[in-house]
Amino acid sequence: MNIYLKKTASTNLVAKEKLAELPHGSAVFAEEQTAGRGRFERAYYCPPNTGIYMSVVLHDVPDITLTTPAAAVAVCRAVMKLTDRKPQIKWVNDILLDGRKLCGILSEAVNGSVIAGIGINFTTDFAKHPELNAVSLFGTYETPTCTREELAQCVIDELVGLVAKPAFMPEYRELSCLIGQDISYVQNNETRFGTATGVDNQGRLIVGGITLSSGEVMLVRKT
Repeated sequence: MNIYLKKTASTNLVAKEKLAELPHGSAVFAEEQTAGRGRFERAYYCPPNTGIYMSVVLHDVPDITLTTPAAAVAVCRAVMKLTDRKPQIKWVNDILLDGRKLCGILSEAVNGSVIAGIGINFTTDFAKHPELNAVSLFGTYETPTCTREELAQCVIDELVGLVAKPAFMPEYRELSCLIGQDISYVQNNETRFGTATGVDNQGRLIVGGITLSSGEVMLVRKT
């Protein structure tokens, strides 16, 4: 059972309202979101008919904390299966393509279940929004090699399998664009710098001798 909407404020909000009715692995889809958001309540650009905006409902997840890493791997797997693109994971919840944001993930735990909100830029035109540093899977004049529906279903199938047996962290590390890179991060309201040396099995970023469970991380561009 899935829910399909032409327009809504946020698919995550609808999934929360309908959580008791939606079975494991089902999703709420929208053609447009008017109040899409990411971490820290940031607005997420969700124009009509050009992106995949969905919230996947997951019940009885063995390790809720690994939902976002699982969703990141699921998106990368699906993209690589259905296209010739090679996305990377930017900890903690972004998927990048050629250094720009392709996908954002927002996982929310609700009454023992998890809602994985996933927004993928499929054919969105960002020419008028360079400040977003975003990219779509297919450009304005490209012919997509799959449909939005095919990609969305592939992501869901991968995600359901990954959360059932959470042994995917080695793959997550291979897909990471941060490991081995110089980064900046904020801790105790202070910007600090270091080298990302790994991601542990709980999905936490290791920066030297420090382990980050959440936060804002940026790649330091070398000049």
